[in-house]
Amino acid sequence: MENKELIHNVLGFWGVVFLSFTAIFPASIYLISSTTSLTFAGEAAPLTFVVGTVLMLFDVAAVYIFSTKVSNAGGFYKYVQAGTNSGLLSRTVAWDQFIGQMSPVIISSAVLGWLVSVSAKTLYNIILPSYLPFIITVLVIIFIFIVSYFGIKLSSRIAIIVGIMEVVFLLSAGIFVVMHTHFNSIQTFNIEKSSDGLSGFFIGMVTGPLTAYIGYSAVIHFSEEAKFSKSTMKHAILLAVLIAGVFETFMMYAITVGVPQSQLSSLAGTYAPALIVTAKYAGTVVAVIVLAVAFLGQLISPLIFGNSAQRILYSLSRDNVLPAYFSNIHPKYGSPSRAASFVLVFALIASLSTEIPLTYYYGVLTGFFYSVVIWATILTTTNLIYHFAVNETLPIFMRRIKEFSTIKHVVVPTIGSIFIIIIFYYTYVGLAYPFIFAGIFVIIWIIFSFVASYLKKGVPLENADISIEKK
Repeated sequence: MENKELIHNVLGFWGVVFLSFTAIFPASIYLISSTTSLTFAGEAAPLTFVVGTVLMLFDVAAVYIFSTKVSNAGGFYKYVQAGTNSGLLSRTVAWDQFIGQMSPVIISSAVLGWLVSVSAKTLYNIILPSYLPFIITVLVIIFIFIVSYFGIKLSSRIAIIVGIMEVVFLLSAGIFVVMHTHFNSIQTFNIEKSSDGLSGFFIGMVTGPLTAYIGYSAVIHFSEEAKFSKSTMKHAILLAVLIAGVFETFMMYAITVGVPQSQLSSLAGTYAPALIVTAKYAGTVVAVIVLAVAFLGQLISPLIFGNSAQRILYSLSRDNVLPAYFSNIHPKYGSPSRAASFVLVFALIASLSTEIPLTYYYGVLTGFFYSVVIWATILTTTNLIYHFAVNETLPIFMRRIKEFSTIKHVVVPTIGSIFIIIIFYYTYVGLAYPFIFAGIFVIIWIIFSFVASYLKKGVPLENADISIEKK
C-alpha cells in the first residue's frame, strides 16, 4: 500500500530557522543581489535593503498569524482556503504559489552557471566555453532533485551548516572592507541618490532584496513536518527575516562604499561588484574563499524551494486536484518523491528555454544575467500576488473564528498590500525590453492558474487536513 503521509516531528526550531534563512540566501548579496541593486539604484542600493526588510515585516504579519492557526503542506493556498472557503480562489493561488517556488530553482541554477564564467573572467581574465553555464544549470537542478529526494531532514542539516558558513565568511569580508575603505557615507541611505530615480529604486529593490527576502515563506510548506509547528513557524520566520535584513543591509553598504560614488556604475557593470571590492581590500585569495562559500549558499538555497514546490504538488494531489500519483510519499525517506520528479523536469525546461534564446541574442554573460533578472521579476511578482491574497484573506478568516482585531488583522497586512501595489507600479512602469517578458509570462500564468482552477471547480474542498486552533 502506498504511503500518503509526510513524516511528522522531524524538524526542530533551528532547523526551520535555517531552512528559512538559507532560502532567503544571504550570500546572494555577494553574487547577484548587489549587482541588480547597484545597476538600478546606484548609491542608494543599501536603502533598497532597508525598505525591503520593512516591507517584508508588514507582509510577514499575516503569515505569522496564519501559521499559528493552519498547519498544512499547501502553505499559502491553504491559508486562502481556510479564510474564504473558495476552491477557485485558493487553487488559483496554489498555481501562482507553485511558480513562485519554482522561480528560485531556475534563478539559482542560472546564477551559478553565469557566475563561474564571470568570476573566471574577473579574477583571471579567462574566457570559459560558452556551453559551460548550461551544463552547470542542468547539474544544479539534478543536485536539487537528488538531495530533496532523501527528505527534508537532510536538507535542514545542510541548511544549518551552510547558513552559518555564509554569515561567518561574508560578514568577516564586509567588516574588513568597511574598516579599510575611505568612502563610508550616510548618503547610501538617501533615496535621492538612486541613479534611476524612484523607478530604478523599486526595480533595484524587487530584483535585489525582495527577490531574496520572500524566500522566508518557503518553510511554511514544512509545517506538517515540524515539531510544535504552531509556535515554531511564527518565531522561526520572524527571526530569519530580521537576521537576513540586518546582515544583507550591512553587506550591501560595505560593497557600495568600497569604491567612490563615481565608480559605482562601472562596478555594477562588471557583474561581480562584491568580488571586486573584496579582492581590492582583502586580496584575491580571500575573495575566492568567500566566493566559494557564496557559491555553496547559491547551491543550497534553491534546495529549500524545490522541496516547497514538491509539497505544493503533493497537497494539490491530496486535495484531488492533481492525480493521486503526486501524493505518494517515499516509504523510507518521507519525501514526495514523484512530485520531485515533476519539479526536476519543469525546472530543466523552464531554465533552458529562457537561457538559450537570451544567450543567442546577447551572449553568455549578458544573456544569463538577463535570464536571472527576468525570473527574479517573475519570482517577486508571483510571491507578491499570493502575499496580497493572504493579507486580504486574514481579516475574513479571523472574523470567522471570532478573534478579529482591526489593527492586527486589517491595518498591518493592508499596509503590506499597499507596499505591494506601489512596487508593482514602479516595477512595471519602468520595465524595459527584454525584461517585459516577465510581465507577459506572469499574465499568461495567472490565466492558466485561473482556468486550471475553474476546470476543477466541481472538486470538493478538502478540509480534513487543515488543522485550525482557536484560543
